[in-house]
Amino acid sequence: MNGQYGPVPGNPYAQPQPQPQSAPQPAPQPVYAQPPAYAPPQPAPPAYAPSYPPPHHNPEFLAADSRSGIVVDENGVTFDFEGQSAEFPWSEIQSIHSKPGAGGHRLMVAVVLPGGKFYECGVKARNSVTLNQWFRDLGHVLGVYLGRRDNPPLSHP
Repeated sequence: MNGQYGPVPGNPYAQPQPQPQSAPQPAPQPVYAQPPAYAPPQPAPPAYAPSYPPPHHNPEFLAADSRSGIVVDENGVTFDFEGQSAEFPWSEIQSIHSKPGAGGHRLMVAVVLPGGKFYECGVKARNSVTLNQWFRDLGHVLGVYLGRRDNPPLSHP
């Protein structure tokens, strides 16, 4: 031996010496291309609430079967029975009444004129759901037109 202590080069029994290490490097991230745009980018929504068109001011009601029909619109009420029509403008109508017909599957509507004369028309519904929808829709439309007639707009000087 040479008097020095330490591992002898080439000695298989010697302890390996620690090697200086550099700072760890992050793993390289794969580079991906942007996916193709399938739709044009959407504009950002406005900071205020959007304005929607006003509700339909002249609603209409229509109920019909294979023989007859009832129309209520801004002009008045029209009954149609087997191709014969009777039109009643709002100015000639005193009141309007509706009820379910015999058997509970018909919508019956009566128009009463100022002299007391009345005309009636019935329309058969396919089922009770349709009949109930007709009553709701008719009530809404009549409320609009009869409300306008009973409460005309104020005239401003």
